[in-house]
Amino acid sequence: MVTYFHNRLAIKMAHYLIEFRFQSKRIRTYLKGMINELNRKFHVGKRKHIPHISLVGPFTTHNEKRLLSDFGRICSQTQLMKFKGNGFDTFDNNRVVFVKIMSNERFNEFRVKLSKTLKEYCKLPAHNEREEKDKFGYHSTLAMNLNPKEFNSIKNYIKNKSAPDFTQIVMRVTLLRNGRILREYDFMQRRLLNRRQALNKYITRRSKTLLKEFMQGKYNPNKRVESLEQPKKKSFFKKIKEIFRKPKTFIISDLHLDHTNIIKYCKRPFLNIQDMNKILINNWNNTISNKDTVYFLGDLAYGIGSNSTDHWLKKLNGKVIFIKGNHDKSDKIKLYETYILEYAGYKFFLTHEPENIPKDWDGWAICGHHHNNKPQDYPFIDKKNKRINISVELTKYKPVDMNYIIKKIEK
Repeated sequence: MVTYFHNRLAIKMAHYLIEFRFQSKRIRTYLKGMINELNRKFHVGKRKHIPHISLVGPFTTHNEKRLLSDFGRICSQTQLMKFKGNGFDTFDNNRVVFVKIMSNERFNEFRVKLSKTLKEYCKLPAHNEREEKDKFGYHSTLAMNLNPKEFNSIKNYIKNKSAPDFTQIVMRVTLLRNGRILREYDFMQRRLLNRRQALNKYITRRSKTLLKEFMQGKYNPNKRVESLEQPKKKSFFKKIKEIFRKPKTFIISDLHLDHTNIIKYCKRPFLNIQDMNKILINNWNNTISNKDTVYFLGDLAYGIGSNSTDHWLKKLNGKVIFIKGNHDKSDKIKLYETYILEYAGYKFFLTHEPENIPKDWDGWAICGHHHNNKPQDYPFIDKKNKRINISVELTKYKPVDMNYIIKKIEK
């Protein structure tokens, strides 16, 4: 009976793998093309295979909670790594054809640290304990499970192929459970992603943009991403400087605090509402001082169980002139339906919805409501219709200085 129980437990136990998946479209396309080419030419069968480099595993554990904690911690302590794809090679003993991977010391130290930490409570393959990178044998598999005839044919074929030669930065490392993404660590955004976030195209696009900036020398990976992370606290000298600066006027719309679905609807680069609320509030307060004036054009908070408008206003700096949106109610502050702002010799008609702009209004209008859903019809600056869309998705999730608005419309 005991033996039966342990056998059933072994069958149900999850299998984990930590790997790097190629993020570069060019390299990923090349590797997939090689896999398909070998499958087609040598009739080894169509095998679904995502180009990757195995780092740890496959392995089993009874302590997934500790695994997730250690995976996130070790990744967060590691700076950007890189490796080089350098030619073809084979494992003759088990008949595997692959692209050779040359890792740097940081890449190897990362893998070794993962292996040493996880082996305390995970059952790892013997080869994972090899600390020397040459003995570990980093590779990206092209064909495996071959019979001797297939293996020898493919081995001879790749001798006449142009050897792959590429260098890549490790943007993400993936933790799989039974072949599905359980977590991914994003080294560009310095954060741990769940499966849904890892597959989110907007978050991935953001990471690739940051990677491109890094390659151009415009991004420091040791610093947090400004628009996605809590900004640093103001220094003492900056606080003193702000005391003596003149008051400014800002404008913003559609924060939608507490609104879970807005992240998906507008492809906002936040992990959850807690992340979004914290970053939007900090972006506001790090931009605006209490002597500044802010024209807010509606929809401060929204959603079942969301905090009230007055709750959030207490947390925001500045004197707020509030133009009512679709979801705003307040007992503490006057909510305007529309507002006419005179600034720098211009008259601006402020409203939440652009449909409220009077047909005979011949000046500029500022509105929100449409977010980033209709960028062709409602761009940030629409000179043809003399209209400005101030939704947060178009302002890098920060209030905008009215002087900047003036420069844009006069340019």
